[in-house]
Amino acid sequence: MKIRILRVFAAVLLLSFALPSVAQNVRYEQQGTAYVTAEDQWIADRLVDQAIGAPQGADAQVVFYRTHDQVPGPVRVDGGAGPLALLESGTCVALRLVPGSHAFVIDGRTVTVRVEPGERDYVRITSAPTGPKVAISNALTFLRLVTGKRDPLYASN
Repeated sequence: MKIRILRVFAAVLLLSFALPSVAQNVRYEQQGTAYVTAEDQWIADRLVDQAIGAPQGADAQVVFYRTHDQVPGPVRVDGGAGPLALLESGTCVALRLVPGSHAFVIDGRTVTVRVEPGERDYVRITSAPTGPKVAISNALTFLRLVTGKRDPLYASN
């Protein structure tokens, strides 16, 4: 009888350790993919904060990054007052800005970014022989390209 009680107690003890991980998976499944994506984006933003620094106070930040490509030479990023950066393949630059709308010229192509106080936006530059392709991006895409991993290990994975 004592052995049977010990076995039941051991089984309950083992299940109690596994229960939090099961509950975690159920939470993600019930919340849906939008919740998981938003959480991954939040975590990616925190990782970028650690890597390049968070926007300070009422300032905003724009991160320009160039993907790894085979096109030689830098891509020039110009602001209203002249050149801001020269991006080689696989590099990035973070610029502190006052909140508002800003226009940038990237090798002849204009992109407008509107940033709010304490916010960070991303501009992805992909070089091609016909000229750079410019697109507004996000922290998840930025981290995937910087780390070289398709699916970084975030809390939801």
